[in-house]
Amino acid sequence: MAFKTVDEFNKERGYDNYFSLRNDGESADVIFLYRSTSDVLVADAHYIKSNDYTGYVHCCGRGCPACGKGIKVQNKLFIPMYNLTTDKIEFWDRSMFFEKQLNQDVFSRYPNPSEYVFRITRHGQPRDVNTTYEIRAVGKNDMLTYDAILAKFNTKVPDVYNNVIREFSSGELNLM
Repeated sequence: MAFKTVDEFNKERGYDNYFSLRNDGESADVIFLYRSTSDVLVADAHYIKSNDYTGYVHCCGRGCPACGKGIKVQNKLFIPMYNLTTDKIEFWDRSMFFEKQLNQDVFSRYPNPSEYVFRITRHGQPRDVNTTYEIRAVGKNDMLTYDAILAKFNTKVPDVYNNVIREFSSGELNLM
């Protein structure tokens, strides 16, 4: 068994594509990759662990092998954002319960969130189930437009979501 760095481990598991604030008071400045509420996507997802793939997969619906194995279906929001600190497109893994806060803190005030820079601040210790997040605009986005961010990373929506959730046929999923 060989050692690997935590960064290597996280990259292998796909964690480097996720937005994360680990400690109380930690914050990050981001640009949401949404131009309107119609850009918000929800996935019926399973989290699987196999030799071939570990991570989220789309539920296949009727006859889904993951459902057949009793793996819970989760309604997930994978919120795409450009993290100014890491200079990467990252996804904030949230349940559908978070949609209310996203609408209240972001869309109700900023119909095109990609035109603004937002600061997200964590309020809660690691693993605290009562952790909350404060989301507030800190300025107009005069750096990169929505299209410029996607071009910088040579990607497009919805293809960029493949970084955090994969789609497999029922046969492929069954083999996993």
